[in-house]
Amino acid sequence: MFRKVLFPTDFSDCSYKALECVRQMRGAGVEEVVIVSVLDERDTDLVTTGIGWLSGDRMVEYDAGIERRMRENVQERLDGMAGVLREAGMKVRTAIEKGVPSVEILAIAKRERASLIVMGSHGKSNLAGVVVGSVSEEVLRRSSVPVLIITREMQGGCRSEGEE
Repeated sequence: MFRKVLFPTDFSDCSYKALECVRQMRGAGVEEVVIVSVLDERDTDLVTTGIGWLSGDRMVEYDAGIERRMRENVQERLDGMAGVLREAGMKVRTAIEKGVPSVEILAIAKRERASLIVMGSHGKSNLAGVVVGSVSEEVLRRSSVPVLIITREMQGGCRSEGEE
């Protein structure tokens, strides 16, 4: 049924719960996982622009260096997640994109022909289980494929109560 899963991650606790769910899906026939992290262009622009004492080529070089270090850090974390899934017998690829997270996630799901999107959500609501995060909500509303959202309230990730 679900052979190819897109697993967007922001490396939050909920993402690691979602990783465990994806790992467990091997037994349900999942063969391939694409793990993606999206560098939110709105956040990276805040970090890399506006250095008043730098100008011209020096600012461009400085900004490129910051983004390069961010990508290296993200890739290291993606590699760790990929290792967990490879140990479970899955084919895994990783990707780093830059843009608006929900837009990029939906575009990757379409491009990769994913049959399922699994993502963690750490919605900021005080109403437990009622509101998910804005990225996951947007993906859920606009996705043409099923979306499984793992929330912070899900203590055991995908495990049923009593399962070990």
